[in-house]
Amino acid sequence: MDGHKPPAGRVFEVEIAGVPLRLKSSHNEQTVKELVELVDGKVRAALGASKTGSIQNAVILASLNLAEEFLMLKRKTMAELDHLESRAQKVLMELESSRASQTSLNASQEAQPSGAEI
Repeated sequence: MDGHKPPAGRVFEVEIAGVPLRLKSSHNEQTVKELVELVDGKVRAALGASKTGSIQNAVILASLNLAEEFLMLKRKTMAELDHLESRAQKVLMELESSRASQTSLNASQEAQPSGAEI
């Protein structure tokens, strides 16, 4: 073991699709409430769509639905990050090119005689 303890959490009494649960979480009450409402909504929707009325099937379907949402968001986020990285590389190249041009211009101006001295 590395000696690193997970953060201590509070215990929350919640209910998902009529099933009472005790959850231990390091998140605040509002976050736990939002998570429970999301999962409860997905499980209840899956129960309504299920022909068997099985809570196990509903939980599996809800999990697949949440996994699909997560995967799509992850893919979208990765695509956006790739796009931003590409744009940042382009801007960086333009800045470096601009700097090189400015350095070259300054060097050529310094090499030219400045005119008559008195």
